[in-house]
Amino acid sequence: MNHFPGLSELTRKDRLIANIVQMQERYGRREFDIIPDSYILPDEFADFYAHFHANGQADNTWIIKPTNSSQGKGIYIVDQLSEVPIDEPAIISRYIKNPLLINGLKFDLRLYVMVTSLEPWRVYIYNEGLVRFAVDEYDDSVAPKEAMNAHLTNFSLNKKCEKFVNNQDADVDD
Repeated sequence: MNHFPGLSELTRKDRLIANIVQMQERYGRREFDIIPDSYILPDEFADFYAHFHANGQADNTWIIKPTNSSQGKGIYIVDQLSEVPIDEPAIISRYIKNPLLINGLKFDLRLYVMVTSLEPWRVYIYNEGLVRFAVDEYDDSVAPKEAMNAHLTNFSLNKKCEKFVNNQDADVDD
């Protein structure tokens, strides 16, 4: 997808968030309520700061991701304002505290598509996707910073965990 000119507007995290926020402003947040509250740092630090303090300390867990990275590089969770970088490009998003679970594990689902044309719009969806699971069971009574392997699903992070089970044969594991 990133081979079409201009599609970095969707493939870079910072640009994707900016475009979703623009759609929320244009068509209403309800119509584009597909991401948690998110801010692009350092440009939107003042907005994030106001939101952080307006919300009180009860529910202030956020996840920080580099704007243009992959494989879990640079991802971490914060719950104190002093932990938020103020001078490096990053995305900060409210951490979702009530995630969907499969067998008690957090997961993320990846669907793969091939875009062959933008005009006319032509997209093919691959019949199979990919699910990545956290290594440890999710427990909302444990702070995300205390149990990263229960709260993050990135393969690059979880493969270092003792409990991680690597898929050896896709035919056997389906």
